[in-house]
Amino acid sequence: MTFNEFLILILLCVGVIVVSLWYIYRQLKLNRQREERILEGESFVAEERQKRIDSIQILLKAVDVDEKLGWIETSIRVKNLLDQLSVNLSSHDDISAFYILTEKTEHIPTHEQWKDLPKEARTKFRSEMDRYETEHLEHLKRARIALLDHSFDS
Repeated sequence: MTFNEFLILILLCVGVIVVSLWYIYRQLKLNRQREERILEGESFVAEERQKRIDSIQILLKAVDVDEKLGWIETSIRVKNLLDQLSVNLSSHDDISAFYILTEKTEHIPTHEQWKDLPKEARTKFRSEMDRYETEHLEHLKRARIALLDHSFDS
């Protein structure tokens, strides 16, 4: 092996090492970026989860105080928030009240459909909702306390 061949071989090895180091550096940088995005995503999910939990707690605290917020609307909203959290408490003895009331009132129109109803239909539905609220009031109050005490940590 001549000296020139030896130098070419060494330069070739150095070139392979430089390319390898560049590739490793690039991969480490991409891994860091990926990790940061994952952490940001997890943080976002945790924040959104906490917002929903806070919303449930605000609704439960407001239901007895705000006269405009009834048990039926609270039940529907709480049940939807629990669904968004992927938490199913329908088999919980007390908390199931929100699921029961939501299920019983599913057929009642809401929002724009409610506004478009004739007055007689609204009166009929309103008396039905009042009957459900009265019928389940104690269960709803127990559900409120139980859900306020519930730990959403999984």
